[in-house]
Amino acid sequence: MARNAPPGFYVGYVDETPPGVSRFARRVAIGLLLLAAVLGAVLALLLERFDEGVFEYGTVRGYEGELLVDPHPRLLTADGPAEGYLLVGVGKHGLDVDSEPSPPWTPSPSRKTGLSGTLIRNPEAAMLEVHSLELPEGATEAGPAIEPDATAAPATSGSALDSESGGPEAEAATNVIRVSGQTLVGEIVDTKCYLGAMKPGRGKPHRDCASLCIRGGIPAALLVRTEGGERHLVHLLNPQGQPLGRELLEWVGEPVEVWGTLRRRDNRLFLRTITIRPTRAPVPSVVVPAVREPGTATADD
Repeated sequence: MARNAPPGFYVGYVDETPPGVSRFARRVAIGLLLLAAVLGAVLALLLERFDEGVFEYGTVRGYEGELLVDPHPRLLTADGPAEGYLLVGVGKHGLDVDSEPSPPWTPSPSRKTGLSGTLIRNPEAAMLEVHSLELPEGATEAGPAIEPDATAAPATSGSALDSESGGPEAEAATNVIRVSGQTLVGEIVDTKCYLGAMKPGRGKPHRDCASLCIRGGIPAALLVRTEGGERHLVHLLNPQGQPLGRELLEWVGEPVEVWGTLRRRDNRLFLRTITIRPTRAPVPSVVVPAVREPGTATADD
């Protein structure tokens, strides 16, 4: 019966596969392999690349410089970045330096300090995971405190965190640029993971880790983009100039819209936050105020 089968008809118990069926099977197999390779390549190209952060895990170096807490602990060194190194503890912990945080727009007390730590950095900022810290008694330099003015900004929809106040005279003394009524859209991240301790260090896959880090005292920040595509970390503060942390947990890893007064001191950005709310709107670019040259003024002064 098999011998009488028409040419090209496949019979399983016959030793030889008809030539037409063999050719068809080979073409299908090769086509599927090529399709799988193309799909794999396309998916790989569509995946977002990891950020450029570096965590020198296992490498501990000694650092010396001026310790400030304005409002996050940071170390200014002679050969380090101009804005200094943010300081955090080992693991998911912030660094407790037993010092009252100062608003970033006031002259801050500083102490000469030596520490050993591991470098974490990306193009936006640098950080040290501190393993040991020597804290001498007393401050070497102290600046005057400022009294907040009575100016109150209106709250918009969303979660109103507090009313706005400011101290323009003290800001001018510290070369701070202020832009009132700024709305920024971005993602709240924990700075340690974002700067390089984890990959990915942002987005929904990293949300639980970021929440744990912020609960542990790692500084939180709003990650935004400029018109040129550059990323910036904006530290979110309450109207008293103290850092927001646990207050931000419900918005971590999600697009949020934050409204307040943006300040820039040196290369650091701060937003005195008035309202914050989730958003599905397209993320707009952010115009970051330029560093002011001495003797010049801004429209918001």
